[in-house]
Amino acid sequence: MNTIVLMLYDLLRQNWALLLVLGLLAGAWLFLRTPADPVSLDGFRQEIRSGRPVVVEFFSNT
Repeated sequence: MNTIVLMLYDLLRQNWALLLVLGLLAGAWLFLRTPADPVSLDGFRQEIRSGRPVVVEFFSNT
C-alpha cells in the first residue's frame, strides 16, 4: 500500500503543471458551457408564433 502512495506522490510531483492545466481547462469548460434546454413541440410552436424574432438552429450528430 505504501508503494502505491509513493508512486502517486511521485506522479503528482513530476506532472503538477500538466495536471493543473488540464484541471483549469475542465473547469473552464464546465463554467462556460451552455446547457441545452429541452423544448417540447408545443413550446416550439409558441416560440415561433410569439411575434418576436426567433433563431432556430438544427444540429445533427450523425
